[in-house]
Amino acid sequence: MTLHILKKAAGCAAIALPLAMMTLSPARADDAPLSPAQQKQVESMIEGYLLKHPDILMKAIQNVQAWQMSEQSRRQEEAIAPVWNALASKDSAAPSVGAANAPVTVVEFFDYQCGYCKRAFDDVMAMADDDTQKIRTVFLELPILSEESVVAARAALAAQKQGKYLELHRAMMGSRGKLTNDRIDELAAGAGVDVAQMRKDMDSDDVRKELSRNSAMAKSIGINGTPAFLINGTLVPGADMERVKSLVDAGLAKDS
Repeated sequence: MTLHILKKAAGCAAIALPLAMMTLSPARADDAPLSPAQQKQVESMIEGYLLKHPDILMKAIQNVQAWQMSEQSRRQEEAIAPVWNALASKDSAAPSVGAANAPVTVVEFFDYQCGYCKRAFDDVMAMADDDTQKIRTVFLELPILSEESVVAARAALAAQKQGKYLELHRAMMGSRGKLTNDRIDELAAGAGVDVAQMRKDMDSDDVRKELSRNSAMAKSIGINGTPAFLINGTLVPGADMERVKSLVDAGLAKDS
């Protein structure tokens, strides 16, 4: 186990290997490669040295962990970039509220049957209802919890065709219990949606394609649960609204 960690901890090996090599005879840069026995001796000496100096091993492990975190962050940023560019574009088909050129854009991936999404709803709508035109809120349907979730998402996107997306969105987010077909129709009617037309549009190709596109984007950036947020390109998984608000405030401060 120690040697396995050591192989990852390049900085540690770089220190310990020369120390061990100096004790072997006669070692020169142009000598033949180490024999299996010599290699085993070197590894044993490295392991012994590290056991006597655990602080060096711990530092190497910390360096490896720091590198892994940095690499993970870099890869995530690379994956997010094309998704963010598509969602932040004024040509995005996703439902949104706010000026296209707002200094802060908040994207929420959500599911109408997600309890955590419902808890975050008031905070999300506070940003959506901001009248300064400095926050743009984009709503990304990501129905992953149940068949009812899928039907509700299709209904919301169908209501968008009638200019009633936010009305039905508010109604379904405020509803408790399962969003059955009858319940969705009831909420849609109350929101001023033409229910018959909504039902026709729910089966349209563009609605299906949008849900498929949302799912693909979420998967590409590692989102596998709801809610999840993108604030000016920074991913915040879960209903961490304090983090979301902090990033929004930072974006607004940067613009001021």
